[in-house]
Amino acid sequence: MCQPFLVTLVTGFLFQEFYICKKRIMLGKGTKLYSILRLKCPRCQEGDFYKGHPYSYSGMGRVKENCSKCDLKYNIEPSFYQGSYYVTYALGVALFIAVWILQLLFFPGVGPGTLLLAMSISLLVFSPLLYALSKIVWINFFIKFEKNKN
Repeated sequence: MCQPFLVTLVTGFLFQEFYICKKRIMLGKGTKLYSILRLKCPRCQEGDFYKGHPYSYSGMGRVKENCSKCDLKYNIEPSFYQGSYYVTYALGVALFIAVWILQLLFFPGVGPGTLLLAMSISLLVFSPLLYALSKIVWINFFIKFEKNKN
């Protein structure tokens, strides 16, 4: 029987991998979360999905044409990423609920104006990340991981 251990590697806002007893779980390579949180190609999970960092305003939200490793064409059809607007909406609602719960836990006596201000600031801060995550989540609905596609 092995002793469970946990390894967490963090780069910026993104988690790399978790291991328990040397078996990958939830965020290991081959899962959708690995591709989403690391902003990698959904098929090979090696190549970068975006041309730049989500907070780099010169290239914000600009998806590469193809994967540099497996040559997957990211633009599957014209206007493919319009469906990611629904994902952006869901992520925004989740962000607002998280801000509301944090406000209830840590500042229960604060009025609705402060809550509105906190939600507005959090939306401004996290908008580029939500925008980036929505596109990678959307393409992960349609593309499966293929282990030997490198």
